[in-house]
Amino acid sequence: MAGFSSEIVMKQELRPCFVDGKKVLFNKWAHIKNFFGQEFEVGIVEYENGQVEKVEPNNIKFCDNKRI
Repeated sequence: MAGFSSEIVMKQELRPCFVDGKKVLFNKWAHIKNFFGQEFEVGIVEYENGQVEKVEPNNIKFCDNKRI
C-alpha cells in the first residue's frame, strides 16, 4: 500500500496553566499512593525554570478552553 506507514506516533500536548499565580505547563494527570496507602490524582506540571512538580487538581487553573 503506497504511503502507508506501520509506525504509530503519539504526541502529548502541553497545556498552559497557572499554579499559585505562576505560569506552568501541564503535562498529565497521575494516580499516586501516599505513605499510608491512600490513592489520589495529582497534576504533573513544569515551571518556566524547568522544575517539575506534583500539584493537587484544585490548585491548577487552565488558561485554554479545551475540554478533555
